[in-house]
Amino acid sequence: SFFEVILERLASGDFNDYFSRNNLDVELVDKLSITLNSINQVLEEAEKMQYKSTYVKKWLDDLKDAIYEADQISDEIATDAQLNKLKAESDSVTSTTFESRIKELIGMLELLVKQKEILGLKGGARCASNEGGISWKSLKKLPTTLPEDKANLHGRDVEKEEIIKFLLSDNDGSNRVPVLSIVGLGGMGKTTLAEVVYNDYRIKEHFERIAWVYVSEYFDVVRLTNEIISRLDHSLADGEDLNQLQQELHQRITGKKYLLVLDDVRNGKDECWEQLLLPFNHGSFGSKIIVTTRDKEVASVMKSAQILHLKQLEESDCWSLFVRHAFYGKNVSEYPNLESIGRKIVDKCGGSPLAVRTLGDLLRMKFSADEW
Repeated sequence: SFFEVILERLASGDFNDYFSRNNLDVELVDKLSITLNSINQVLEEAEKMQYKSTYVKKWLDDLKDAIYEADQISDEIATDAQLNKLKAESDSVTSTTFESRIKELIGMLELLVKQKEILGLKGGARCASNEGGISWKSLKKLPTTLPEDKANLHGRDVEKEEIIKFLLSDNDGSNRVPVLSIVGLGGMGKTTLAEVVYNDYRIKEHFERIAWVYVSEYFDVVRLTNEIISRLDHSLADGEDLNQLQQELHQRITGKKYLLVLDDVRNGKDECWEQLLLPFNHGSFGSKIIVTTRDKEVASVMKSAQILHLKQLEESDCWSLFVRHAFYGKNVSEYPNLESIGRKIVDKCGGSPLAVRTLGDLLRMKFSADEW
C-alpha cells in the first residue's frame, strides 16, 4: 500500500547511506519507522470506525496530512540521493531542511499515537501483504487547486495542449472509452501535467463529471471502484459487492460526459483492468480516461488510443524552473557567482523537473556561494 511504500523507502540501504554520507542523524529514520509502524497496526480498525465516530474520522484526516508530508520528504530525499554527484548541496542546507522537517513530522505522529490510545484504536494481527491490507492511495491530495509553481508549467505547454485537444475531441464511435496514457520516468512531471490539464477551465466546462483516483502499485478493484464512485459523485461509497458497485457506477455515468484520471498506474495485468473498466465500456459519447504511468506496458494493456511519452525538459526550461524556486523573485543578474553554480546544478539534473524543483527549494533564499 501507499503506507508500506514509505516504510520500504525508510528501510532501504540507500536511504540510510544517504543520511550517513551527509552526517545526518540516522536514528531519526529509525524513530520515524517505528512511529509509522505503530500507527500502521490500527489503520484497518480506524477505517471502519470513522463512519461511527467523528473523532476517529478527524484523527484519520490529521494522519493523512502527516503521511502526505512523509511521502513528500521521502520523495525529495530519494531524488537528492540520485544527485549525489553534486558537490553544491552543503551539509548545512540538507540537514537544516530534512532533519528539521523529519523532527516536526515525528512530533505530529507521536501525538497521533497518543490519540489512538484515547480513541480506543488497539489494532490487531494483520497481514503485512497487500491481501486485505488498507490502501492509502486516497491520501494523495486531489488536484482541486494548483500552487503557482505547478499552474505555470515549464516546457510542457505543447504536451498540455495536445492532451486537451484529445480530451475535447469526439470519440471514434467504439463502445470503449478512449484512453490517453502519459508515460515517463519518475520525476518527469507526469502527474503535474495531468493536474494542470485537469484544472483547465476548458475541461471543467466540457465534462459533466470529473474524477481523480491515485492507483500506484496496489490494485484492489473493489477499493478503486468505491473511490471512483466517490470522486465522480462527491459522496462516500463503501460497498463490498463488486457486481453491485459496478452496476451503481454504470448508472451514475450513463448519460454523463465524464473524465477519469488514473494516476501513477503500475499494475499491468490485463484481466485486472478489464474487470475495473467494464462499467466504462458503454460510456457516454465524449467521455475520456487519462492514465499516468512509468511503464509503457501499462499503456499497452490499457489499449490507449493515444500515448504521450514525456521526455526530459529542455535546458532553458530547467533553468527557468530552477530560478523560480531557488531565487524566488530575486533578480538572478545580481548574483552572477550563483548563476554559474546554478547552471552546473541544473545540468546535472538530467532534465528532471522534480530534481530541479527539489534542489531549487533546498537552495531557496541562500545567497552565498559557500552554501551552494
